Amino acid sequence: MQKYNIAIVGSGIIGMTLALQLSTINHINITLFGKKPKYSEFKTTAILATSFDIYKRLLDLNKSHPQISKLKKFKIIDELKTKKKIIDFDAREINLDSFAYNIRDNFLADRLHKEIKNNDSIIFKNEFIEGLEDNLSKTTLNTSDGVKEFDLVIGADGRNSIIRELAAINYSKKTYKESILVTEINHSIPNNNTSFEIHRNGSLLTSVPTSDKDSAIVMIDHSQKIDGIDIDDLNAIISEGLSTYLGDTIVSNKYSILPSVTINAEKLYRNRVMLVGESAHVIPPIGAQGLNLGLRDIMTFYNILLNNEAKDPGSKTILSSYNNMRWFDIYKRYKSVNLLYQSMMNNNAGYSAIRNIGFLTLNKSRRIRNMLLSEGLSFNK
Repeated sequence: MQKYNIAIVGSGIIGMTLALQLSTINHINITLFGKKPKYSEFKTTAILATSFDIYKRLLDLNKSHPQISKLKKFKIIDELKTKKKIIDFDAREINLDSFAYNIRDNFLADRLHKEIKNNDSIIFKNEFIEGLEDNLSKTTLNTSDGVKEFDLVIGADGRNSIIRELAAINYSKKTYKESILVTEINHSIPNNNTSFEIHRNGSLLTSVPTSDKDSAIVMIDHSQKIDGIDIDDLNAIISEGLSTYLGDTIVSNKYSILPSVTINAEKLYRNRVMLVGESAHVIPPIGAQGLNLGLRDIMTFYNILLNNEAKDPGSKTILSSYNNMRWFDIYKRYKSVNLLYQSMMNNNAGYSAIRNIGFLTLNKSRRIRNMLLSEGLSFNK
């Protein structure tokens, strides 16, 4: 059987996961371009229950590992009006033990990197990409170490993707007026594997369990409030929002601040170049969709290759199938998360009506609750 050469540009969590997944296919040779990634000590990702099997298979990762926290329940608290509204969700409603498994990015990246270094089917190169030439037969990468030819180049190099730019794949980008702050807290009351999401006028405060008395924090608020915030002010904001549920809170002295943006590629490939993960789509950190969207990209492409074993992975047939199977799911989640984001960050009458109808419906209808939860956790196979 003919062997095909695939280059993956970007060695973050998505790039390394993709490399390991594709390396299980016999007729594929993988070259991964990048360097060992570094993530902050408190940055975590909630891997949906329907996505976790990827890491169980590739890394022999167990859900009961001490570095992994189960997300069994989540509570949405709407404080946008004078009367507080609360919705509780439990994974048992849809016959699951947990909605998601919260894992530290640096732990997951270290495990992936170790596995790749021990994988003879993956060549790991710490080289910069300086240029790209692609056509319908081959794609050539100009790297800091020379010129290399591939049957397919996959951009897994994030929201500022150089591969997307070099391949001239158009995309839309929207920058919101809010910023995103990520940190971690210690609290006196156990979280009981519960995530809390507090909606206020123009802001969102979310806690996700990392251990019994520690939780990761994601705060979205106006940039002028977050940018340059000091620890005392941050402590006060988080304590005011979460002390009712988590008791006394102490914020880590370290935090990261990111712009709040959405990015949506117009298509997921051009000639023999393909996009996965944040090079193709970026959405606000709501509903644990970010990394999980990238994992859906990976498994969709992997299954297409399995079902077309003898075909060139960079052929138009393969890449158009990938685009057709992924684009609508990405667009649907992009639009729904954007609508949810706007309804939380804007307090005008239209968005308030949408929000109120949503809360009323979710409280009254178990069928719609279950449909929403199942859709949020769905995994395209």
